[in-house]
Amino acid sequence: MKTMMAAAAAATLCLGLSMAPVHGQDQDDPILGEAMAFALHDAAFTMYHEIGHLLVGELGLPVLGKEEDAVDALATIWLLEFDEGEDSYDALIDAADGWYFNAVQSTGSGVDEFSYYDEHSLDIQRAYAMVCMMVGKDPEAFGETADIYEIDPDQQEDCGYTYEQAFTSWMALLDPHLTEAEAGASIEVIYEDAGDYEVYALALKDYRIMEYAAETVAASFNLPGPVTFRATQCGEPNAFYDPSNSEVIYCYEMAEHMFYMYLYDIVGWGDTAN
Repeated sequence: MKTMMAAAAAATLCLGLSMAPVHGQDQDDPILGEAMAFALHDAAFTMYHEIGHLLVGELGLPVLGKEEDAVDALATIWLLEFDEGEDSYDALIDAADGWYFNAVQSTGSGVDEFSYYDEHSLDIQRAYAMVCMMVGKDPEAFGETADIYEIDPDQQEDCGYTYEQAFTSWMALLDPHLTEAEAGASIEVIYEDAGDYEVYALALKDYRIMEYAAETVAASFNLPGPVTFRATQCGEPNAFYDPSNSEVIYCYEMAEHMFYMYLYDIVGWGDTAN
């Protein structure tokens, strides 16, 4: 998949999110900057996840099993293999932690609230599946993360096969659709009015998460027609692929949700408030 790797290497994005100020927020408290970095890391993973849905839909790719699990795997592979941003590994850890803390929240409401029939696997399963692939690809970089998740050493070793199987399968599906031209797909990036979520829109624009993903996809795949990556207000934290309009939608509310998850569920601001 040389075109994807070349596109990633040529892209100008260098995340460095945990070190960069986000419109003055971390001048008041560095934890606010960390929270925005967490939200943007999750946004990067989420974009690749939804791009997976787009590739399945636009290219007519076969999927065996749950499509949600399959595109989780692709998003993980993308950040491990083809994203040259300095924080790509941190983005994976933060995305996995996001699923983990989502699971903590949902468990608190009782197992009767779980949607066992949902198209998504349970959040806790998604977190552990991601960490397994991460340590399977790079045991040195992610061994400590896998230990924190209490994945035993034998299972961590088995994760190498899990990752290799997912990687080989996805590359076999995508290879016939790679472009040899300088530019394949036409992808427009649109930021709609953010209203009360303007700080998140500005952060997305500053770090070019959507533009970077668009550049990589456009340089890599022969898509049948133009597609759009759109950031907008949705009325709820969400992101999705709209097949009727060939669009990937990222909702500003999703960034806000992850921002406050970091503050209240991970850092524990509510526990230390005066």
